[in-house]
Amino acid sequence: MAIVTGSLVLGLGSALLGAALLTTPLEGWNALWQVPATVAADFVWRPLSDSFQLFILAFTVSLIGMVRVVAVAGGTRGIAETLARRARGRSTARLATWLLGLAIFFDDYANTLVVGTTMRPVCDRLRISREKLAYLVDSTAAPVAGLAVISTWIGYEVGLLQDAMDSLGTGISGYELFFRALTSRFYCWLAILFVGATILLRRDAGPMLAAERRAATRGEVLRPGAVPLTGAGAERNLEPPEGVTPDWRLAAAPVLVVVFGVILGMQWDTWEHPEVRSARGEGVLGAAYWTAVLSNAAGAKVMFLAAVAGSVTAFLLAVTRRREDGSRPVRPRTALGAWIGGVTGFHRAVVILVLAWAIKEACSAVDTSGYLLAALGDSMPAELLPVLVFLLAAAVAFSIGTSWTTMAILLPTTLPLAHALGGLPTTVLVAAAVLDGAIFGDHCSPISDTTVLSSVAAGCDHLDHVKTQVPYAVGIMSVAALFGYVGTAAAYPAWVGLGLGIAVSWAGLRLLGKDPDAP
Repeated sequence: MAIVTGSLVLGLGSALLGAALLTTPLEGWNALWQVPATVAADFVWRPLSDSFQLFILAFTVSLIGMVRVVAVAGGTRGIAETLARRARGRSTARLATWLLGLAIFFDDYANTLVVGTTMRPVCDRLRISREKLAYLVDSTAAPVAGLAVISTWIGYEVGLLQDAMDSLGTGISGYELFFRALTSRFYCWLAILFVGATILLRRDAGPMLAAERRAATRGEVLRPGAVPLTGAGAERNLEPPEGVTPDWRLAAAPVLVVVFGVILGMQWDTWEHPEVRSARGEGVLGAAYWTAVLSNAAGAKVMFLAAVAGSVTAFLLAVTRRREDGSRPVRPRTALGAWIGGVTGFHRAVVILVLAWAIKEACSAVDTSGYLLAALGDSMPAELLPVLVFLLAAAVAFSIGTSWTTMAILLPTTLPLAHALGGLPTTVLVAAAVLDGAIFGDHCSPISDTTVLSSVAAGCDHLDHVKTQVPYAVGIMSVAALFGYVGTAAAYPAWVGLGLGIAVSWAGLRLLGKDPDAP
């Protein structure tokens, strides 16, 4: 339904109605209200009545608002300009763009728009193609936001993982599962490192090589006849008011407050817990201690309080800024408006988050995981499940253009199957496969919001951006599938799979790529 109509909300809503039709006893005309009542009460309201879900929702909203206040205060722009000033040649400009994408890890939208708009004039001056700029922006924004332990994504991901862990009775939290899966996030790690490889090895291939040579030799940063996307409205939402001097410290301070707030808050919350006290005797830097902390802390509540502290820090830094004449360019009303505007501007993401929890309840009601287990049962080797789930998630996300909906559909249905077939190790690998496959689609699908925003921020023809990026993305996806998910499930630890993936992707680039700056 989402693919046919182009509406994700309509697709999710129709799935909820379908589940209600399957599970609700229909008695005459009462069916007219029984089905929507089941959707509203059992699927939508039940997860929202859980304090964990409410804290996760509040954390996501608070962090989105904080990012917008940081932008108005000039913090995000300060990070961008600090790195842009160090770009002197083509290679250093590409490197600065990549590093800037890594630095703005806390939000993919802010990352995309700020990096693209900041580096566009620098790249144009140095004859770097708009296609290359859009690729550097796009292939860093979604993967780094998906991996970051503090970002506007993690609340959503942890919420879905927590639901699965609770239903399976594993005894570990969603936050701990997220950390355990980090080393198995092969696609995200390889995508980020491959961007660095194209810069450090000075290699490009295929359509990207042609675009870079066109820009270098003829000075045409855009293909003749290209129609670049523009998005002045989206860019203005992240610009500080006139008279605000950009300063990277204004972005670093709130983010550090959130990071250390989560780290210290989880320890404070579990300080007297018997399991944590026992593990503390072996040292606070040991794996046993942090496993105990993450498993027993009220993670959602701590994350919410840390995000509130970060928002307050960003607000105070913004309203205390002064121009040279002593006036204050950011008034409390402006900062508060930015915070509220950031939240209301992302209402669609909040709606999808709520419907994603409802999908989980619907899948439980119709016992989707039980059906999959019964249908596949002994015919599905546990070693093949992670790669099949990874490819499925990639296909779904590429088709519908959003990672969040893909995660909501696949995590509740595949994690129980993984746990039944291979226990916790397979569950961790399948969780990583869903998150990775979903991000692949989010960062290179033609209809993905971050793909479109990358074209907007870089001023690139959208189809040109997709055509030059997809060969790189599909190549990395293939390496992640073969050396990551297949190899790790069957033969070796995750760190070996990641090392092999890095070696193969870099060797392939060196063999097949050519120097775009060569005469």
